[in-house]
Amino acid sequence: MAPRTPYVADGVLRIPGLRGDSGIGVDSVSWAAWLTDPATRSFSFHGSDLRYTARKEHRSRGGEYWVAYLKRGGKLHKAYLGKPQNVTLVRLNEVAAALAGRDGGAMARPSPDTSADGAGDGRSHPGTQGDALLLSRLSIPSVRSAHVSRPRLIGRLEEGLGRKLTLVSAAAGFGKSTLLGAWIGGLSRDRPVAWLSLEAGDNDSARFWRYFVTAVDRLYPGSGDIALALLGSPQTSPIEAILTSLLNQIADLDAVLVLDDYHLIESRAIHEALTFFIEHLPPRMHLVVSTRMDPPLPLSRLRAHGELNELRASDLRFTSEEAATFLNRVMGLQLAAQDIAELERRTEGWWGCRWRPWL
Repeated sequence: MAPRTPYVADGVLRIPGLRGDSGIGVDSVSWAAWLTDPATRSFSFHGSDLRYTARKEHRSRGGEYWVAYLKRGGKLHKAYLGKPQNVTLVRLNEVAAALAGRDGGAMARPSPDTSADGAGDGRSHPGTQGDALLLSRLSIPSVRSAHVSRPRLIGRLEEGLGRKLTLVSAAAGFGKSTLLGAWIGGLSRDRPVAWLSLEAGDNDSARFWRYFVTAVDRLYPGSGDIALALLGSPQTSPIEAILTSLLNQIADLDAVLVLDDYHLIESRAIHEALTFFIEHLPPRMHLVVSTRMDPPLPLSRLRAHGELNELRASDLRFTSEEAATFLNRVMGLQLAAQDIAELERRTEGWWGCRWRPWL
């Protein structure tokens, strides 16, 4: 029996039953119009390796998008294709290759409505291989209600959103993570934020990039499907090719990604690949790197091109007013102004670790 469902084969959309149908070229204006037509609900893609069904679905935030489904071995596998404007022939073939190269539900995805800041349950991200990811490392840290408000630094972080990279560099105890957590809490809900707390074990490139791509995927669910599949594939792909696929998926995204404790990363290969990611960062994406020492990233070049926002120890030190708030309101002490001034002089405003010995 002839197929009744519209299908794509050899780069052409065929619609059975349509008189005079000469086909619609994928990536054409007619293709884009057909994808966005309310009457269009599904089609099948006939690739060289397999066939899968694409269905139009709806997200509570972000409107309509397309998802690929493949039934194999009694299981239904799912892969995110993208919004209509992103469903190109290249994308259709990428998903086909990923589905063909994985087995056992590797491309299964949760709904794109899944919250990006939910608490982790310790399970591995779908579409990956290896040890389970500790999803609590992808959770934005909470900020105590008694923390010291620092509007001058929040303003500095806000101003940096128009640049590629914000570097927060200072020794332990300067409140880097607390500051970033407070800033993120005040960002618009329309701007997704992802957080990755790094560990020494992330110097393993495969582990680092699995965590990294999973964090990015939380900004735009489904955007990391292809990259995660390639990372888990037995046939290793160059990391730049994997990151290119990821960057293409987030090209229109207005979001923030925070890498905390980046000083723990010593791998030259990771630094070089992250440099590639930064240099090709989409215009509305912003990366924040929190570290105890300057990382071997192209900071000088970014600074020269006005693409670097920097907060350092001199910026993070408490002002006199902030010191008084910290000691008397947060710590519950009742110190005179001259005592606070003496503590500030001796600790040089570094209150996270140094203030207690002087009380």
